[in-house]
Amino acid sequence: MKMRFGIIGNSGKKTIGSVIALLAEYFFRENIEFYIDSNLKNYGPDKLLTKHFIGKERLLKNSDMIISLGGDGTFLRTARIVGKRGIPILGINLGTLGFMAEVNPDSAIKFISNILKGKYKVHDLCLISARKGNSYHENALNEIVIDKRDSIRMIELEIFYKDETVGRFFADGVLVSTPTGSTGYSLSAGGPIISPYSKVFIITPICPHTLNFRPVIVPDDGIITIKTHTKGKVRLTADGFTSKIFTSPAEFQLSKSEFTVKTIKKINKTYFGTLNSKLLWGADTRNK
Repeated sequence: MKMRFGIIGNSGKKTIGSVIALLAEYFFRENIEFYIDSNLKNYGPDKLLTKHFIGKERLLKNSDMIISLGGDGTFLRTARIVGKRGIPILGINLGTLGFMAEVNPDSAIKFISNILKGKYKVHDLCLISARKGNSYHENALNEIVIDKRDSIRMIELEIFYKDETVGRFFADGVLVSTPTGSTGYSLSAGGPIISPYSKVFIITPICPHTLNFRPVIVPDDGIITIKTHTKGKVRLTADGFTSKIFTSPAEFQLSKSEFTVKTIKKINKTYFGTLNSKLLWGADTRNK
């Protein structure tokens, strides 16, 4: 049985039309079944038929692999769309950094042909789940952020791990990152880089008004409880996409999600190779 592909992408990328045409031409030539998110119908070549453009729900039901066209933000959005379905995602980078969507358009066809030959790896990436009682539940692949809503004043936060006090401090907020998200917001806030296959979470304060609370790494098998003590409004944001405002004092529980995101990688591609090439990790800036 041949593999069926679904294509989801960011219509704001200038080259998305040409990449869709490139993929479609290859799929036609190889007689491979494929579908494209109907939101991209204005960006495909004329030879594509109506049957190729379908809604996201039908696309997910009829695809064995999802191709995400865009940057890392598009990959995160695609992961949210796929959700619990466990469909592997291949990120083709039309953006700038391309840390998660690391396949370039000029090598996409060659890599897809290798996929059809079974020459690829599937990695499971963990997500973090945020809850507030029974009224709120959200998952994130990169990070959950709890911060002040619209005030210049700091908020008082208290953090527990497995019911043991981690710390209490004033800050602009706190973020709890997965290993995948360690190269995102957490890194900018002073957090460490963690291999995406580590079974940990990173608790990183955002501009803490103290010298004795810094990023903390904890195993991902426990519950992280975050309490906000300052009266007012606080915001919880998942992966920069969804935000909800809560009245503080408030309490949130963060833990490992019950499902993972499957991502497609090249057989010879390594995490630290990507780290070196994309973030110039370890590069000596004196050598020019």
